[in-house]
Amino acid sequence: MTKKKTAFVAALAGIIVWFSDAAVTALLFGGGSLNDHAFTGLAARDLYYRGMIIACVVGMVFVLSRAMTRTVSQETFHDSIGTLLAITNAARDAIIMIDDRGVITFWNPAAERIFGYGAHETIGNDICGILAPIRLMGSYRELFCPRQHERDGAAGNAIELTARTSGGAEVPVEISLSSLQLKGRSHSVCLMRDVSGRKRTNEELRAHREKLECLVEARTEELKMSNDLLQKEIDDRSRTEEELFRSETFLNTIFDSFHDPFSIMDSSFRIIKFNDAYARMWNKLSKDLGGKKCHEALHSRPSTCRDCIVEKTFQSGDPCAQERLLQLPGGEAWMEIYTYPIFGPGNVVTHVVEYSRDITDRKKEEEEKKELIRTLNHLSTTDPLTELYNRRALNDRLRHEIDRAVRYDDDLSLILCDVDRFKLINDTFGHTMGDRALISIAETLRRSLRKPDIVGRYGGDEFMIILPATSLEGAKNLANKLRTSVEQLELDAEAEKIKLSISIGVASCCEPVENIDTLVALADTALYASKEAGRNRVTAMRR
Repeated sequence: MTKKKTAFVAALAGIIVWFSDAAVTALLFGGGSLNDHAFTGLAARDLYYRGMIIACVVGMVFVLSRAMTRTVSQETFHDSIGTLLAITNAARDAIIMIDDRGVITFWNPAAERIFGYGAHETIGNDICGILAPIRLMGSYRELFCPRQHERDGAAGNAIELTARTSGGAEVPVEISLSSLQLKGRSHSVCLMRDVSGRKRTNEELRAHREKLECLVEARTEELKMSNDLLQKEIDDRSRTEEELFRSETFLNTIFDSFHDPFSIMDSSFRIIKFNDAYARMWNKLSKDLGGKKCHEALHSRPSTCRDCIVEKTFQSGDPCAQERLLQLPGGEAWMEIYTYPIFGPGNVVTHVVEYSRDITDRKKEEEEKKELIRTLNHLSTTDPLTELYNRRALNDRLRHEIDRAVRYDDDLSLILCDVDRFKLINDTFGHTMGDRALISIAETLRRSLRKPDIVGRYGGDEFMIILPATSLEGAKNLANKLRTSVEQLELDAEAEKIKLSISIGVASCCEPVENIDTLVALADTALYASKEAGRNRVTAMRR
């Protein structure tokens, strides 16, 4: 209630008391008319008592008015401070406030998590003594305890230093400073972000870059400076309306300083607060977002989106995180979304804070890394000429199949193929024609095998075929089928045709004593027997 309104009510109350007393005196005690008791014929004693009563009533009006005004101001003030504390508590980065002497005056939960110090251990202590490694004490003094004009000049710049945790470990941090005047004194708000994860990622990328001989150009994702958060302790019993106004202005300044999209929604999913980055991300005007339900304003939906992370936080009361591919006006973008609850009376979630960060570059880099790994795995196991397994991959698969056959007491057969007179083809028609012969035979073998069969190039003109769950007789029949298929191949070499054929050795196992060397040696012996018998034939052996 304003002072003018209070004075009017007090004057009106005094007039009412004056005439009420005059009316009661005239009606109950007689001795004259209302006019006599209101204006004329009053004794000095009556004037004294009536004046005392009026003074008491007017005083009560002023007291009640002042009490009501103070109560409303304090309730509004407490609501604003609650929202401010919820936002700073929800922040993932450390927010530290220091005075002009470098003494810590505020320490948020994220700072406790990153550095291991509780607020009771840090507030009132020198920030350099808490966080600075001995070798960097000079850098910390220069950063946090400069003269006033130097502090103002450093505000807003991102600086990277190493900080010490309570356990003595050192973590790299990215530091942003902002200056603030409180009660005539200069304070600084320090936002610290733990970048050890980013540094580990960069080291891993660098190691891969060296190992893979520059096959991938590493892309490093720089973190955007997300905010310049500011917090102060407030004595909630002695604040005035002027302090309330200053706190509300302070809250708006913090909110607008976030570089990443940031918003607050109520329980009906109405957007009650958002920053410029949020509006830019959705290419919306303020009037199109403020007070509107998010699913209607952003997606033209009558209800919340599927797997809505905001709805999940309202239901569980817990912070949530989600990586999501969003269809934005500017195109698709991968966003990392965090939500934090704001609790009201009865521990009920009344609002949810939503914070987003663009991770499109990081996602693209991860996909490129996976594709590179797939490519390298392919190159390390594949023969580049025939696109079949190479010798290393064949040996690995054969060991696996021998172990499996022994474990389950199952059949396993092995085929070794050698191209007949391959050296003559190379010497007569050149290596290009020899490569064509190998490619044609490889394709013929691939087409003629079953899905579980494994084929690869074992040597220069040798092919190996692993036949799981196949007896020696079945392997021999398949080998004859392969030999016949290759025998039908012809290559055009200028004016003549080149006929192709292969000699095949077949071996089978398995006993517990079997190993890759004995099985390959047995198949190789059978192959040699086919060569000695005139080529273009199949020989099978069992140990």
